Amino acid sequence: MTRVHLMLLIIMTVIGCGSLGSAADKTDYPAKITAAKSGIEELAAKVGNYPQALAELEKARASLKKAEQSYDKGRQWMGLGGLKPEAEQEIAHNLQMVDSTMVLAVSRAAKGRADEEAAAIDRQVAVVKGRVKLLEERKQSEEKLRQDLQKCEAATKELGSVKADQQKLATQLEQVTGEKKKLETQLTALAAEKAALTDQLEALKKAPPTVPPPAPVPQNVPPAAAK
Repeated sequence: MTRVHLMLLIIMTVIGCGSLGSAADKTDYPAKITAAKSGIEELAAKVGNYPQALAELEKARASLKKAEQSYDKGRQWMGLGGLKPEAEQEIAHNLQMVDSTMVLAVSRAAKGRADEEAAAIDRQVAVVKGRVKLLEERKQSEEKLRQDLQKCEAATKELGSVKADQQKLATQLEQVTGEKKKLETQLTALAAEKAALTDQLEALKKAPPTVPPPAPVPQNVPPAAAK
């Protein structure tokens, strides 16, 4: 049984006791007033610190005070006689107001408790939403990291291709360098031959000219045959 149900049971018990007392003896208002006062105090200890519920309890206390005043003023013959009819009506009305405001106090307390629970649920929902948002942000971050990883993998492949091309170029450069060295060697040899030929040519230019010996004169050459 919840606290709200317990408070409602107390109120209904107080109301029932008052009704039984009224049926048995319509003039037994002191007992009804005492029961109402006890019910208010018991309820005040259970409704909690909810402003609207406390306000209803203050109304119940005010109605109870009016009932007490009506009882004190309505007694006849210095308290020895019965109550005046109008006083009895006022007392009954104020006690009914006490019962009504006590029921309202329970209702206000239940509403206050429900509002607190709703606020707690709202806070939990806000926490859950915050966690969901955080998960979404993490998911977006993971997606960005995945895309960056794909870009890095593509760049790595491209770099590998570039390195392979560089290796080919290095091999070709090495071949060209070898060919260049061969050509340089050949050019060096040709330059040496050219220098040697140049030296020989200069030496020939500086050497004195050689006179060839005269041709020998033939002797006893028979005359040419007559034709």
